[in-house]
Amino acid sequence: MIKRIISLVIFLLLVNAFVRLGFVYFHDQQFKDAIREAAILAGQPPAKTDDVLRARVMELAQQNQIPLDPDYIEITRRSAQGLGEKITIKFSYAVMVAVVPGYERRFDFDYATP
Repeated sequence: MIKRIISLVIFLLLVNAFVRLGFVYFHDQQFKDAIREAAILAGQPPAKTDDVLRARVMELAQQNQIPLDPDYIEITRRSAQGLGEKITIKFSYAVMVAVVPGYERRFDFDYATP
């Protein structure tokens, strides 16, 4: 009986950890997809300024519950022949996740649009 209770508690702790991590990675993937789309659209005429693009990135971060600091957003531009500008957006952020009650782990995320 004790063995079953311990097994159940361990199982529930693992499920809890996977659900919490799943939400973090789900929001990260949604955010990356939105940033990729924003970078593509920002390079087409009329091109958006870096400040407007940075504000859009912060808006998307808020929508996806991403703790992003505007200082960690890097925007670079280069000309693409006949296609407007090629915009690359790089960013990094960290999320603290309570993997099990009383224990938090830091997960770092870095991304650059292709």
